[in-house]
Amino acid sequence: MSAPSQYRCDSVVIGGGIAALWTAATLKAAGQTVAVLCQGELGSGQTIASQGVIHGGLKYALGGKLNEASEALSAMPARWLAAMRGEGSVDLSGLELLSDHQILWTQSGLISQAAGFFGSKTLRGRVAPLSKSHFPTAFSSSQYKGKLFRVEEPVINPQAVITRLADLLRDETRAVAWGQNAKIQSECGEIHHVSITSEDGSLIELKANRWVFAAGAGNGTLLSQIGLESPQMQLRPLHQVIVRKADLPDFFSVCIGTGPKPPLVATTHRDSIRRTIWYLGGEMAEAAGVARSEREQIDFTRAFFAKHLPWIDLAGAEWATCRINRAEPRTSTGARPPGAYCERFGNVIVTWPTKLALAPALADLVLRETSVSGFAASFPLPLPIPQVARPPWDMP
Repeated sequence: MSAPSQYRCDSVVIGGGIAALWTAATLKAAGQTVAVLCQGELGSGQTIASQGVIHGGLKYALGGKLNEASEALSAMPARWLAAMRGEGSVDLSGLELLSDHQILWTQSGLISQAAGFFGSKTLRGRVAPLSKSHFPTAFSSSQYKGKLFRVEEPVINPQAVITRLADLLRDETRAVAWGQNAKIQSECGEIHHVSITSEDGSLIELKANRWVFAAGAGNGTLLSQIGLESPQMQLRPLHQVIVRKADLPDFFSVCIGTGPKPPLVATTHRDSIRRTIWYLGGEMAEAAGVARSEREQIDFTRAFFAKHLPWIDLAGAEWATCRINRAEPRTSTGARPPGAYCERFGNVIVTWPTKLALAPALADLVLRETSVSGFAASFPLPLPIPQVARPPWDMP
């Protein structure tokens, strides 16, 4: 048997979602030699199933005050918009926003502490109350008696972003199947190399100074494979709702309820043949929603619209649901950590962005833990290039 072909780079990023690709693009822009190893389609799982909201943290201020999670996200809309102007290390220029803002709305007749907070001077410049003459189509009915606020939180198309990042990393990103044609060789929690069998049967030995675990829910398996008992991972499931109908109005909104979580978060998308989709999450998709069957979740959502937005005609709409898992480091309460997570263990860096919006912040943290070592420029590995996943609303 011939000796394996050996490759060495500054950093190997394992994963194929927004965290892995944004991080790899950041390291590449800093002059590092990078390889990205992805199992499955790019973006599959948590990224492609996200609503695409670039949160500025106001969703976490529905209790009527800013908190640690709010502050961690506050700079993210500006970071993403700068990338879409071609500024900074990750160039997303030319990508169009689905929307440059969201609408916060109160249920008719409901007064909450948050409604007063969003209209206060504290948030001037981030939130603006809307007069009835500026209400979007979804709230233009005389039946609506609540308040609307415009919040400067853009919404992106996750599939388009992953496609652009894949183009930026075309030479660096390759598909592997862990346990089949690829195996991590490690000892005492540190990685020595990855052994890979290419499509033609030749052997590859890939080494790196740093190994970045950015595989979302896949991090749990990776950590187990190299014998790292910490950090531990937690999964928080969601049960999202998809509504498809030709004449649905654009609906980029966050409902303000009486509690600290929004009862409903809605975004609007177009499928591959340009049909209009509403993709619905929020508290309705969390614990109680996870416990519901698909039929029960759809019935619950229908009832919500019938009660709070009865003027919107959903007759003839097609309904479906989507179950996904959010992956993150385990916390004592089971709640989401307030910011991006990045920690180094020997030559392994374990990461979770915890929110799609925090991908730039996570990449900054990884960059501080890595360096340029003067290895050769990019070296396309003799492995297939992974495809980009289709979003869950792209139904047949």
